[in-house]
Amino acid sequence: MNGLSIPELKFRLPRPALAALVAALLLPASGPALAAPDITGNWKTPAGAVIKIAPCGKVPCGRIVDFKAPKGYTVRSTPDVKNRDHSKRARKVLGLKVLWRLKPESGKWTGRVYDPRRGFSANATLRKTGTSTLQVQGCVRVVFNVCEKETWRKVN
Repeated sequence: MNGLSIPELKFRLPRPALAALVAALLLPASGPALAAPDITGNWKTPAGAVIKIAPCGKVPCGRIVDFKAPKGYTVRSTPDVKNRDHSKRARKVLGLKVLWRLKPESGKWTGRVYDPRRGFSANATLRKTGTSTLQVQGCVRVVFNVCEKETWRKVN
């Protein structure tokens, strides 16, 4: 090749540094600081609805299992009348998935939340703030993020 050669690079790591590098590459990142908390169970919202968070495949999701029905409806007959998507307004609120695409992050879960009282979905962050409390924050981007937080309480 026209007499051009690339000089051989010699680089050595001290044995302890090499061992630490190999361990960091081979061992999974885990531990209590990195794990998202267990959020499964039934949670009561400030409005009185009960959301059941349970596995939906490999990650949890949340469904409405009880709520105070609006006047003229029962829990079983209440439709999703405020949904911004007109094609979804006939679906029933009972059993409706209101938390989805949840991903574990350091000490919390992020995903999407749907509020049938207002008829829209938002980006969600869920944090356990105690053994029986879950802080749920929904943020919608208008010109800037508009966020609202609720504290849900664990019920049996």
